[in-house]
Amino acid sequence: MLAYFKAHRTALLITIGYGMVFSLMSLVNHYCLRSYGYDLGIYHHGLYSYAHLKPHIFTLAMAGEPFNHLGVHFSPIVALHAPFYYLFGSYTLLIFQVLFILFGGWGVYLYAKERLDGILPQLILIFFFSMWGIYSALAQDWHANVIGAMLVPWFILFFERGEKLTTIAVFGLILLCKENMAIWMAAIVLGLGLKHLLEKDGKQNWSFTVSLFVISIGYFAVIQYLVMPLFNLKGLSNHLGNYSQLGSGTTSILSSILSDPRQIFLLMFESPDGDAALSRFKTELHFMVLVSGGIAAIYRPHFLIMLAPIYAQKMLSSLPRHWGILFHYSIEFAPIIALAMVEWLQHLKFSKLRVPIAILFISTATFFNWNPIRMNMRVFKASHYHTTLDLKAIYNALEMIPRNASVCASNPLVPHLAERDKIYIFPKVRDAEYIALLKQGRPTWPLEEESFMQKMEEARESASEVIYEDTYLLILKR
Repeated sequence: MLAYFKAHRTALLITIGYGMVFSLMSLVNHYCLRSYGYDLGIYHHGLYSYAHLKPHIFTLAMAGEPFNHLGVHFSPIVALHAPFYYLFGSYTLLIFQVLFILFGGWGVYLYAKERLDGILPQLILIFFFSMWGIYSALAQDWHANVIGAMLVPWFILFFERGEKLTTIAVFGLILLCKENMAIWMAAIVLGLGLKHLLEKDGKQNWSFTVSLFVISIGYFAVIQYLVMPLFNLKGLSNHLGNYSQLGSGTTSILSSILSDPRQIFLLMFESPDGDAALSRFKTELHFMVLVSGGIAAIYRPHFLIMLAPIYAQKMLSSLPRHWGILFHYSIEFAPIIALAMVEWLQHLKFSKLRVPIAILFISTATFFNWNPIRMNMRVFKASHYHTTLDLKAIYNALEMIPRNASVCASNPLVPHLAERDKIYIFPKVRDAEYIALLKQGRPTWPLEEESFMQKMEEARESASEVIYEDTYLLILKR
C-alpha cells in the first residue's frame, strides 16, 4: 500500500487539494443555509427514511398527495448511503458526493496512466477536476446523476481492460443511480463497441457488449414504464413533460426526432420559441464544451455518441435552466470529455504537443469556469464563509422543534429539518405541526418575495403560538 502511494504521490496530492476545494464549496454552502429543499432536502429526507427502514414518501411534492419518491426518480443508490446517516447527519450525501467526484477523477487518472506517460496522467487529473460541470453540480446540493457520472470512468476503464465482473458491478451501480442513466449507458456501450469495430483491434467481446446494450435499454423500459408508475399511480411527476414541444409521450417524442431532424438540429442552438435571449444559454454551453476540451471528442468520435443523449436531454428540453452551464445538468460532460482528451493525446502524432495541449485546456477550462465566479462557488472569497444571517441563533432555535413533529419550512431550512417522517416546503403547510420560516436573506422560492411575506403573515395569524422570532427566523406552532 505504501509503495502504491509513493508511485502515485503527485496524483494523490492533486486529489487531496481539489478535495479541499470541493468540500469548502459544498459543505460551507450547506452550513450557511445555501442548500435547499429541492434537491438536497428531498434526498436527505429519503436518506433518513431508508436509515430507519422506511420507504421514502415524497412529502415535499408541490402538488397532490405524498407518494413514494421512487416514482419521481428511481434512485435506490440513496439507500446505500443510509448507514452513514448516523455519522454525518445532513452532511452525509454532500460528503459522499465529494468523495465520488474524487473517485471519478482517480478513474480518469488510471485510464490516462495506462495510455500516456510522463506528467500527462497528472495533467489529465487536473484537467478533469477543472471541468465546469463538477463545480456547477457541487454549488447546487446533491444529485444522483453526479454519482453515476463519477462511476463512468471506472466502467470504461474496466470494460477496456476486459475485466467483466468489475465492469458488471460498476454497470449495476450506475443503473441504480437514476432511471435515465440506463439510456446514457446504452450510448456509452454503443460508443465503445463502435470504437473497437472501426479500429479493428480484435479486443471486442461482442456478446458481452451487446448484452450490456440490451440490458441498458431493457432496464430503462422496465423501470420507466412498469416500476415507476407503481410508485406514482396518479402520474404527479412526469419528466417527459419537459419535452412537450416534441410530443406527449415517448412514442410521439421519438417520432418527432426521427421525422424532423432539421428541427432537432436547430433546437441544439435555438430556443423552441425563437427567443434569442434564451438561446444564449445554449450558445454558452457549446462554448464551455469547446474551451473545456470538447474538441477532443471530434478527433475521437465514439465519445460524441456517448454525449448524444446528454445533449438531447439538455437541449431538447423546454426548460431554459436545463440548457446552460448551471446546476447539475452538465456533470456528464466531465468524464466523457476527460477520457476523450486522454485518447486524443494518446493518438496525437506530434508527441511534443501533448503536454502543451493539456496545459492549454487546463488553463481555458479553469479560466472560464471561474470567470465570472458563479453562484455558490466563491470559495476563494471571504463572502463565501460569511453571511448576514445569525447562523448560531438559527441552528439553536431549530432545536426547539421536536424531532418527531411534522414541519413546514422555507426552502433553505428543509435540508436541516428533513430528519422526520413529514417535512413540507412552505407554503404547502398540509398537516404540519410547526412552521419554520427564514424571513430574509435567502430566496423565497417557490413564492415571489411579496407573496411569501403575505403567506407568512397569514401563517402567523392562524398559529396557536409563536415559538421563536428574531430578525431572520420565525417558528410557529399551529
